[in-house]
Amino acid sequence: MSILCIDFMNLCHRARSGFLMGPAPVVYNFFRQFKALVDQFKPTRVYVVLEGRPVQRYELLPEYKATRRVEEDDPKYQELQKFFRQKDEIVELLSTRFPVSVVRHGTSECDDTIYNLIKRSSTAVPWTVISNDSDFTQLLQEFHHVKIWNPMKKEYVVAPQDYDYVTWKSLRGDGSDNIPGIPGVGDKTAADLASDPDKISKFLADPQHAEIFTRNHDLISFRPWSEEERMEMTSTSPEKGWDDVKAAFEGHGFKSLTKDGSWEKFTGCFEHLWG
Repeated sequence: MSILCIDFMNLCHRARSGFLMGPAPVVYNFFRQFKALVDQFKPTRVYVVLEGRPVQRYELLPEYKATRRVEEDDPKYQELQKFFRQKDEIVELLSTRFPVSVVRHGTSECDDTIYNLIKRSSTAVPWTVISNDSDFTQLLQEFHHVKIWNPMKKEYVVAPQDYDYVTWKSLRGDGSDNIPGIPGVGDKTAADLASDPDKISKFLADPQHAEIFTRNHDLISFRPWSEEERMEMTSTSPEKGWDDVKAAFEGHGFKSLTKDGSWEKFTGCFEHLWG
């Protein structure tokens, strides 16, 4: 038994850069990549994990991920709307017609949800998480039955051995999430501090350093759920319906996926997951 866990939005954004196939290239590229991952890892169960709205992080830092927002007057806005429409179609197909569990928690980011799924699973069952989001590195320092596959670099992620990843990132900040680090601290200084308990203790004796570090640590660390929060997670129960999937693909002109031979290979890849 093994589990494949997909960071959905990460793979969706990756699908934006690929073959420009018909009116829905993101749909086409996503399902080609998705099949390839199932073929490669041959899991017995698949989780596709969606994003929620991380209310607690916005309370800590209102500017959290603000650099990713696109206003309506931005030239990229219309392009982004097309992407979101295709993203919604992918979610609908996965949720209703594929033998996978599409999972979402309304107030948790994808990585928090994946963390909580793993935390409540048996350590005897190996997990492979698919994402190039570096935040998942912290999973490797907590769980020995988890691997992270970076689909962009096509390699497994390796965690640092000399220091705690969350400590290091809390010191330097995270530009991709708009989390400012402690002034004057870059990658090398953060690694030096994080690997030496005496040095970091002295460094954080400065109240300003300690304040930024504590905030960042809370922003970057995965957030464990209470039992009540766990009950708020939703998971799909799909019904087998390959004809509907084929009709959707044909409607978009995905001939390379739906022609004889190719279609049997596509659907056959997932058959063992129906259980």
